[in-house]
Amino acid sequence: MRSKHPWQRIRLLLLVLTVLAISYPLLISVLEGIRIDLGPLMSGRGVSYFGRFFQGTGGITPNFAVWLRLLQQEAFPRLVLNSTSIALISIGLAVSVGVPAAYSMARHKFAGKNLFTLLLLSLRTISPFAVIVPFYLLYTQLNLYDTYQGMSIIYLIINIPIVVLMMRGFFSDIPKEIYDAASTSGASEITILRRIALPLVLPGLIATIIFAFVATWNEYLYALILSGIRAKTVSRGVWAGFGESIEGFGILDFDELNAGGTMALIPAAILALMIKKYLARGFSLGTLK
Repeated sequence: MRSKHPWQRIRLLLLVLTVLAISYPLLISVLEGIRIDLGPLMSGRGVSYFGRFFQGTGGITPNFAVWLRLLQQEAFPRLVLNSTSIALISIGLAVSVGVPAAYSMARHKFAGKNLFTLLLLSLRTISPFAVIVPFYLLYTQLNLYDTYQGMSIIYLIINIPIVVLMMRGFFSDIPKEIYDAASTSGASEITILRRIALPLVLPGLIATIIFAFVATWNEYLYALILSGIRAKTVSRGVWAGFGESIEGFGILDFDELNAGGTMALIPAAILALMIKKYLARGFSLGTLK
């Protein structure tokens, strides 16, 4: 047993170093957003005498002035409103279509069921770069470019597979005896879905909606190519620089960039923590059963 201890320590050290390497950009973004500068300390010039740790522009006192400035401008709240509205519209469409589909896949066997599942999985694995140009040409022809409707439709590529595959797993977890008892009592499939299955999987449905919201909130490429000024989302707007209004363009300020990125991350992080016990199923997207 003692011979394993060195290897365990090495694995632990590698794990800590990996976590630090992955979280370093996020940590720097958060600290820079509140005006905490670790650069002078990292360079070895930080400690000059007791009571002051940093020279130059460095400092360890948090300053939320940039956050307040972003909230007082029109641009950032408008970006948040755009992202929230687009996500809710898209998720509403995905839930209305995906929940009945997931119920049918969990309850019944039909020809092409596995093929349909693989097609849904392919939507999650296909590169956005493979479809973004055709969608851009189509959107410009149909006047869907830079609209809530267009962005909501394109995000169905993300949300329908999430809803169908996650909810199918939750519906499959309901004991078969419950379905059989309801059918024996003369309940129709719609009645079973509405009055029996959905109440039983309600926590899973909420987790699925939150998971889809986080995925939509964080998406960048579709927003970059298919949105302009009116439907610009947080993920795109943060990197474009903030003006006084969403139509304006400000000089890219790295303090604002880091503060805006951190503020955009907070809702997604909180929602992800709320459904952390469902994330394993969310990442697997419903294993084939």
